[in-house]
Amino acid sequence: MVDRSPVRVLARRDPMLVAGVLLIALQTVVRALVVLPSYYWQDDFIHMEAAGRLGLSRAFVVKDHNGHLEMGTNLVYWLIGRDAGPSFLPAALTLLGMQVVASALLLAVLRQLFGRSPWVLVPFAGYLFTPLALPAATWWAAGLEAMPLQITMLTAVLGLVRALRTHSWRWATVSVAGSGTGLFFWEKAALIVPTLLVVVVLVEWAGQPLGRRLRQLWASWPYLVPHGVLLAGYLVVYAAVVDPPDVPLPDTGTLVSRTGETVFRMLVPGLLGGPWTGAGAENTTFPAVGTGLAVLAAALAAGLVLLSVWLRGARALQGWLLVTGYVAVDVALMVLGRGDYLHLIARDPRYVTDALPVVAIGVCAAFSGPLLTRARHRPSAPVASPLPVALVTGVLVAGCLLSSSLLAPELQHRETREYVAGVLRAVEADPDASVVNSRLPGSVVMASSADVAVLLRAVGSPRRLDEPGTDLRMFDGEGDLRPITLLEPQVQPPGPFPDCGWSAGAEEQWIGDVVGGAPGPVVLRLGYLTDRPTALHVAVGGDEQVLTVPPGYAQAFFVVTGLEGPVTARVSGVPEGTVCLSGVMVGTPWPAAAP
Repeated sequence: MVDRSPVRVLARRDPMLVAGVLLIALQTVVRALVVLPSYYWQDDFIHMEAAGRLGLSRAFVVKDHNGHLEMGTNLVYWLIGRDAGPSFLPAALTLLGMQVVASALLLAVLRQLFGRSPWVLVPFAGYLFTPLALPAATWWAAGLEAMPLQITMLTAVLGLVRALRTHSWRWATVSVAGSGTGLFFWEKAALIVPTLLVVVVLVEWAGQPLGRRLRQLWASWPYLVPHGVLLAGYLVVYAAVVDPPDVPLPDTGTLVSRTGETVFRMLVPGLLGGPWTGAGAENTTFPAVGTGLAVLAAALAAGLVLLSVWLRGARALQGWLLVTGYVAVDVALMVLGRGDYLHLIARDPRYVTDALPVVAIGVCAAFSGPLLTRARHRPSAPVASPLPVALVTGVLVAGCLLSSSLLAPELQHRETREYVAGVLRAVEADPDASVVNSRLPGSVVMASSADVAVLLRAVGSPRRLDEPGTDLRMFDGEGDLRPITLLEPQVQPPGPFPDCGWSAGAEEQWIGDVVGGAPGPVVLRLGYLTDRPTALHVAVGGDEQVLTVPPGYAQAFFVVTGLEGPVTARVSGVPEGTVCLSGVMVGTPWPAAAP
C-alpha cells in the first residue's frame, strides 16, 4: 500500500523544504530552553516604566533614546511591556515568535535565490544555531532591535526579487512595506536599501556581465525609487528627533586591534559554531577566544573561500563581497556610534546580529552557479547525496549547541531576576517602610536615570519612596532592604543647650546647612527627645517635610536629595520646650552590613 500522507508526499517532492522546517522547529525548541528562563535587563526597565508613565504619546513613541529612534519598539513596549509585571513570559514569547518568522523568511529567500539544493541548509543551519544570536534572543531590548530588522530586511529582499522576476507590483509593495516597517522599528534599517541593491546586483544577477546588470538596475527604477523616497523622508524625521552623538574616534592602533577582535575573535569563530567555551563571557560579551582557536577559525574561513573559488571561480567572490561589505558597514557604525566604548563592545555580538541573514545569503551565493570545468571532473554523486550535507550540518549544529549551552547562564540575567524578586519581597513584606530611592546596581541597569522607583513602576509595583521616617532603609546590591548608615557625614552645630541641643518650638529655627552637589541621594538625620507624639517639621532651603515621631529618644531621617540651603526645624501639637533636637548630620546613605 502506497503511503500518500501529505507529509510523506512533501518529503519526497521537496526534501529541502521539509529539512528546513525541521531545523526551524529544532531551533525553536533550543531557543525556548534558553529564552524562557531569561529576564528583563538594562534598557527594558527604562522602556517599560516610560510606557506606563507616558502612555501612547508622542513623548514616548517618537523620542531620542541614546541616539536611537525606535518607534516600533516603543509601540511593542506600550502594547505588552506596560502591564507585563515582573513576568518575563510576554517578552520571551515575543522573542521566540520573531525568531520563527525571521527563520522562515530566510528559508524562503534562500529557496527563491538558490533553489532546492540541499547544501543551502548548511549556512541556513549556521544562521539558526550560531551562538552569536543569543544576546539578542535573551534580551528584549536588543531583540526588538535586531529581529524586526532581520524580518523586514528579508521581507524587502524577497519582495523585490519576486517583483523583478514577475513584474508584480504586489510583490514590489511587499518589498517597500518591509523597508518602511524596518525604519519604523530602528534607524539601522537604513541599511535595507543598499542591501537590496547589492543582493540584486551580486546575487540575483550574478551570472550576467556587469554592464548588463547595471542597465537592468537602471531599468528597474520603478521598483527601487519608492525605497529611496521612503528612506529620504525617514532621514529627515530622524534628523529632527535625534541629536547625533558626539563620539570621539579611537586612535588607529585601537581601531585596528578592536576591529580584529570583533572579526577574528568573535564573528568568524561564532559563525563556525565556536568558541566551544564559556571562558571570558560576561553578560552580552562573547567568550575570549584563545589565539589557537582564532587561528583555526580564520584558517577554516579561508579554506571555505578558497574552496568556493575553486568550485565557482571569480563568481564566488561576489558572495564574499556581500558578506565582507555588510560586516564592514556594521563595524564602521559601531566605531562611529560607540567608538569610546570599543574596549567593552568589541566582542559584543549585538552589534553584528543583523548581519547574520546577510552572511547566510552571501555564503550560499559564493557556492552557487555552474561548476568550473576542473570541478566538473570530480564525482558528482557525493555532491548530490544528502549524506555529506547531513554530516556537515550535524557537525556545525553540534558545535553551535555546545557553545550555546556554555553561554546560556551568562545571558539569562539571573542576577537581575534575583534582585527584582528580592526588592518585591521586601516591599510586600513591609509596605509602610521608609525607603531611600537609590540608584540601581550596574548589573541591573547602568543608566544614571534608573533608580528603585523606576524599577518598581516598570514591574507594576509603584510606591512612594524618600518618605521621612524613624527607620529609613535602603536596598543593597542583592535586593535586600537594610538600615542605612551615613558616609562622610557633615556634622552640624550641636545647639545652644548642652543637655538638649536645640529646644524646638512652634517657630522655625536654624539648625544647620545642606551644601548641594552630592552625586547621589542625600539624607539628613537628627536625634530627638520627646515625651509624646510630635509633628516634626524640617525644611531645607524652604522645602518642608513633616514627620510624626513617637515618644522617646530616637532618630528621624529626611531625604533631602537635590536640596540645598539652611536647615530649619519646628514642632507642632506639643507645648513649647518639650522637644529637644540634637546630633544633626547630613550625608550619603549606604546600606548597613548584614548582622
